[in-house]
Amino acid sequence: MALSLLHYAGASPEEAAAAITDGALDDGVDCILVNEATKTIILGQSKFSSNVNKGFKLNEFVRFRDGCKRVIRLQWDDRNANLHPHAPRVENLLKDIDTKVVLVVAHTSEQELSEDIARDLEHLLSEENKYGELMVFHEFTLKEAAETARSHVRPENIDVTVLLKNWGLREKPYKAAYGSVAGADVVAWYEAHDQRLFAENLRYAIEKSEVNDGIRATSRDDPEKFWYFNNGITAICDEIEKQPMGGNNTDTGVFDVKRISVINGAQTISSLAKAKGEGADLSEVSVHLRVISLTGTPENFSVEVTTANNTQNDLSPVDFVAADPNQDRIRREAAQLGLIYTFRRGEDEPGKTEGFTIRLATVAAACASGDLRLAVAAKRYIGGLWENTKREPYTRLFNEETSAAWLWGAVRTAFIVDDTLETASKELEGRERLTAVHANRFILFVVFEILELDRSSDDPLETISNVDISNITLAVLEYVIAGVNDKFPDAYPGNIFKNTERQAELLAVVRASMAEDQGEEG
Repeated sequence: MALSLLHYAGASPEEAAAAITDGALDDGVDCILVNEATKTIILGQSKFSSNVNKGFKLNEFVRFRDGCKRVIRLQWDDRNANLHPHAPRVENLLKDIDTKVVLVVAHTSEQELSEDIARDLEHLLSEENKYGELMVFHEFTLKEAAETARSHVRPENIDVTVLLKNWGLREKPYKAAYGSVAGADVVAWYEAHDQRLFAENLRYAIEKSEVNDGIRATSRDDPEKFWYFNNGITAICDEIEKQPMGGNNTDTGVFDVKRISVINGAQTISSLAKAKGEGADLSEVSVHLRVISLTGTPENFSVEVTTANNTQNDLSPVDFVAADPNQDRIRREAAQLGLIYTFRRGEDEPGKTEGFTIRLATVAAACASGDLRLAVAAKRYIGGLWENTKREPYTRLFNEETSAAWLWGAVRTAFIVDDTLETASKELEGRERLTAVHANRFILFVVFEILELDRSSDDPLETISNVDISNITLAVLEYVIAGVNDKFPDAYPGNIFKNTERQAELLAVVRASMAEDQGEEG
């Protein structure tokens, strides 16, 4: 079991050992590994038998399946007492809408999983991924265990042959090669070696981020521009040698690279791999690659070059917003109200009573827009709302008519809604608690519909001060929980609230229920 965690999560032996939960009260779940960096929760079951012809039993898989379902539904009881030490980190990560759950079955049998297990597994994945990808499954056999055990003696021991176009070679003071590599080639490295490819990086691949979404979008929509838009990949290695073919012609060169480790570019490579999995054609994608040989370098050079390559300030979509004159106007208006408004990265964020940031303003404005798609974008990929300051959706949220006073009123409303939901969620259990967490933007959207906060109002704070927003929020939460339980009884809440179509269905149910109750009261 521990070896499977080294293989699938790049865990250290100590982390793998700490993840083991095997025992009488494990509810069929022999390990839990929570990785906040990659936003993954690995749940595993292992079966060891000296008889390699003894297959994995259906009842064993069913117990594991049901145990995993109870974990992701936050059902902690006497049956899974061994798992309780991991509960806080599991619950915290399941609040993130982009978390993935990885199921691993590790066994020593040479027999394939039975048809009954295969059908049960297919039904499970179909059920849990019905409204969005949440769960994946891996089978870890004795063959993978042996390969993992050998490779993790020296986890960075990866040799590759690299085809570089428009290449160059630097000999002094330290040897390095650079050029363009095919996107498909670096994806092949990742598919073969997974997180071990980043063994000496400061971070592993992150499943979801605004930057990664942009990388995938470029590879899919503008593959020929990828080289121009992307920062590229930097790797270190023990040795790099050019093969004789091609001579000194720098159009194309083939290089043998010994013990390569990517120290900057993990997000580029993993995002390209994900894009490929989503059906993107990578044939036109090329990436700038720089490979630095450690031969002849001073002590600690690898640490220094890794640190330096990971402390550069990459541009984010929000950085382009700074050029919009409306942002500076909003800042000045906010100052006249005695408030601090920040819209540039690196600025100190004000406290809740002191002012607000562009991120808070964007979320509030999107949820108050009356357009559910913008509220979903604020939840899923807020950077998409900032990508182009000359057109919608950005210009719908921030334009000449957008006042600091209105934004502050919207943000204050969002503060009250978020605080109310946070308090309410602590009194809920299981799916209802997850619904309160993941539905926060949806609920804010509905609350704004009820308030009808007028954008032309000079003093929206007066509007919201005359109503009990907290009680409205709690009422909406009840409607949402009821709607989720009725409309999507088996769905993981996180998947519902990153799906525009599902939220539109839920919105219709919530609106109808509220109208019906108001009619009865009337």
